[in-house]
Amino acid sequence: MHFVSSDIKLLSRRVVIVFLLLTSIPFYSKGAVSVAPDSLQNEETVSTKKGNFFNKVVNFINVALEQDTTYVAPIKYNLTVMPQYTFGYEYYRFSTKNEEQSITISPTSNNKLGIYFGWRRLLVGYSFTFDNVQPEFDMELNLYASRGGIELFYRKRSDGFKIRNIKGFYENDLPLTNYNTDLNGLEVSQVGANIFYVFNYKKFSFPATFRKSTSQLKSAGSLILGVSYNEQRFIFDHKKMDPNIERLMNPDLRFKSVDYKDISINCGYSYNWVFARNFFAGMSVSPAIAYKNTSLMPSKSTSKEFISSINVDFISRLALGYNNGRYYAGAYLVSHTYSYNKTALSIHNGFGYVKIYAGFNFWQRK
Repeated sequence: MHFVSSDIKLLSRRVVIVFLLLTSIPFYSKGAVSVAPDSLQNEETVSTKKGNFFNKVVNFINVALEQDTTYVAPIKYNLTVMPQYTFGYEYYRFSTKNEEQSITISPTSNNKLGIYFGWRRLLVGYSFTFDNVQPEFDMELNLYASRGGIELFYRKRSDGFKIRNIKGFYENDLPLTNYNTDLNGLEVSQVGANIFYVFNYKKFSFPATFRKSTSQLKSAGSLILGVSYNEQRFIFDHKKMDPNIERLMNPDLRFKSVDYKDISINCGYSYNWVFARNFFAGMSVSPAIAYKNTSLMPSKSTSKEFISSINVDFISRLALGYNNGRYYAGAYLVSHTYSYNKTALSIHNGFGYVKIYAGFNFWQRK
């Protein structure tokens, strides 16, 4: 399946509209803009009406009256300003049966600097990259509320790749050491969505670590259950590689393209540790059981091979920060790892980002 930007925009728009209808939060996004609503706390009360399904849905998400305020406290300011630095990374490892040969590839890291402004539940901003090599398209949108959240991403890249490690390539009984050399001929596209639910939302606050819209006052954790959908496409022209490496490649690594779609159920645990007044550390790990439907086009073939398999993926999050309600600072990591295994060819890849931020809130609410 080819990834078309219009299709991605349509998918993203539909998911975002559903979420916003449920949370009743308007937002605006343009360009390299990040938008993240908070947990809807300390806001106007939603009236309940017997038999009104929409009100029941809104009240299901607006848990301000249900949260334990000895564990979670809302931020009582209207405005916020936050500079943020983002470091993005990704890697791809292609290997043959029994790891006889493998090639590990990653592009030049993507660095961004942005400034963000917030009004209560809305956070918008602009970020720019200062690298010479940029992805053709790179979008992420994270929406976090007390009961759960939605994470969307889409990225496409066809240049800037480098070979970071090779294994099983020998010439005259000596291993090749062509590391950190440019790799041409590889194009990667990824699109995915993850929706998750937080069970212990009364004492544990996901936005406290990744949105800064609440404060975690006491240590607490929660079981997290989610559903993910992911599509990935790899197009590879091995003839554009380093001739010394290409000549020694196993035929199983000389594929034209690999497309796979997977649907997974992830179940994990997230914990916020308040180790000192206003200081916190957060960790979340969610293993995922994924069903993959894969099509492989070998280099010397005109027809695709179709394979279905069950694999294990991972979603990991780490955070460390300070938040006294007025001033806040910290850093967090979000990482996704995926695996595709076939008798002759295996692909392991991952991507993630580290964000370092600092900001302050002002204009206290009445």
